[in-house]
Amino acid sequence: MVSDYIDTHAHLNLAQFADDFKSVADRCRAERVAMINVGTRKDTSARAVELAETYDHAWAIVGVHPLNVIDADPDDYGAVAEPVFDYAWYQTLALHPRVVGIGECGFDYFHNSDETYAAQREMFRAQIALANEVGKPLMLHLRNSKDGQGRNAYDDALEILASEAKVLGNAHFYAGTQEQAKRFFDLGYTISFTGVVTFANVYEALIAYAPLDMIHAETDCPYVAPVPYRGQRCEPWMVKEVVQKIADVKGIEVRVTQNQLLENAVRLYNI
Repeated sequence: MVSDYIDTHAHLNLAQFADDFKSVADRCRAERVAMINVGTRKDTSARAVELAETYDHAWAIVGVHPLNVIDADPDDYGAVAEPVFDYAWYQTLALHPRVVGIGECGFDYFHNSDETYAAQREMFRAQIALANEVGKPLMLHLRNSKDGQGRNAYDDALEILASEAKVLGNAHFYAGTQEQAKRFFDLGYTISFTGVVTFANVYEALIAYAPLDMIHAETDCPYVAPVPYRGQRCEPWMVKEVVQKIADVKGIEVRVTQNQLLENAVRLYNI
């Protein structure tokens, strides 16, 4: 890999980048930042693969976001619900050499109610089965309810992964507990941090606890731009600020940190 950094969870494949994805991709190249663009349903998964075919510093992950299981993703213009997993369609895309994982999949109780658990579980299990078949890791989306009551997305996912997953994966935009993080680590799963860690001190204890070889830096762009870019559309090259924050919290030189995070991504995603 010729890059110094990698954004392990980006969305240059979403509508927010429709008009200027080329300039953003070019800036990433200039900043020596690679990216993995993550699908949320059929059209964004296909678009992630198109970007990976176009840019040698981009890879793709394909699958169905749990929001799209029940209703259209409110953050993605023109979205439509995808309640049934089209296994054959995603299987074809998953075999593409630039596709490095399956997802983002899991449980979302922030937008979806607890009553949707069965539907979300069915979609999640189907994507685990596909990941097992093609031998590529899972990209997990796990989000609890606004008040923290009811079902726990992390516990629900861990229970299913422990019994059904034959591949590794990553819990992206991690906001679970330290105990849950340990359970992921015990399964061989990694967790990743976004730009939120640059302005929310609550993450510092978790960053300090997590082994450097079991974490990743991501942006989840176009969302949650890090300091000093708050209020702007987030872009993959901004992942540098996340890496710097991880280095600062751990008291490790940034060059050592970025090298280890690159190694982590290469190991998990086989890039």
